[in-house]
Amino acid sequence: MREALILLAISGLALAQPASHAYIGAGGCASSNCHGGTTAAQPAENRILGNEYATWSVSDKHSRAYKALEEARGKRMAEILGIADATRDKRCTVCHAAGSPDKTRSDGVACEACHGPAEGWLGPHTKPNSHEASVRAGMTDTKKLDIRAKTCLACHLGTAGQEVDHELIAAGHPDLAFELDTFTAAQPAHHRSAAQNLRRRAWAVGETTGLAEAMRLVQTHEKSWPEFSDLECYQCHHDLRSDSWRIQRGYAGRKPGALQINMARVEMVRALVAAAAPEERTAFDAAAARLSAGPSAAKAVERIADALSQRFQNQDIDAAAVLKAISANIQRIANQGVSAAEQATMTLDALGSRPDATKPLYDYLEHPSIYRPGDFVKLYQTAAANQ
Repeated sequence: MREALILLAISGLALAQPASHAYIGAGGCASSNCHGGTTAAQPAENRILGNEYATWSVSDKHSRAYKALEEARGKRMAEILGIADATRDKRCTVCHAAGSPDKTRSDGVACEACHGPAEGWLGPHTKPNSHEASVRAGMTDTKKLDIRAKTCLACHLGTAGQEVDHELIAAGHPDLAFELDTFTAAQPAHHRSAAQNLRRRAWAVGETTGLAEAMRLVQTHEKSWPEFSDLECYQCHHDLRSDSWRIQRGYAGRKPGALQINMARVEMVRALVAAAAPEERTAFDAAAARLSAGPSAAKAVERIADALSQRFQNQDIDAAAVLKAISANIQRIANQGVSAAEQATMTLDALGSRPDATKPLYDYLEHPSIYRPGDFVKLYQTAAANQ
């Protein structure tokens, strides 16, 4: 399921191209004495591997994002949506060809999708110790975890005018699930491995930034609410059976059938706050509880999540404490639905010591139509016990 989630969400990673700079294309990075080597550079303390272009072009599925627009599913979606050519329509290419200029958009999601349009910084970037100068010239500072997360989330979640909304999903686009560290670990690495404490920070900042960005996106829909992609899909798309787990669960103070913003990221941040920022717990829980009111309540959660993102860039995370908080509330998390179960699974994958133990969870979540919270809880408890 982890690989499936990543494949389905591979819409791209880039924020919209700034007007002041232009993409030069992946070919600008392909020189053999820059990023186009065939083997990783030595010695190990060298920050740059030197074979980044080869890794991307041969092994990274981002390089094949454009091709999805030419395949049967992409063509059928375009037909349903009334799009004449998905390979040229900006609604599609803004993510599926992110980082590629128009003349080489078939490169798909290329280097500049993550690192920023290189017209202004490609020259300074070749000099020693040039990172800060390159950032000033327009390079995206992916060393900063919140910026890295926002860059990914621009397509793996969406921003105003650049999103996988309910119309796209209904036409056949997969719903988007994303967790920064899990996705980073699963893609072919074109960078040195990060220390474990930095990976845990990446998970924490990825979760808080993801929540903040989700709340910002929800607010853009206030005038046209509801935008169903903001909700947990299966609160509507489920069988109305007498043994429904939703009926057994009840609705905790809200009307049966009342719309509710997807709480998956809320639950992960709730566990993070409980383990690593307990003094923020009361304020966070109060703000999250008001989300049942819809977009008008999202601003308070956004502010708290933004503040937490800044905090966790410099605070080490006790992974065991976070996982303990999730395990203690896994039934409530599971009761939120498939999306929350996916986030809990990816968190266990990111923070646990044995990623292979999560495979039964991913396999189970491949079939959301048969999802039952009790079944997921048993699988999760087994996987957590095997860490």
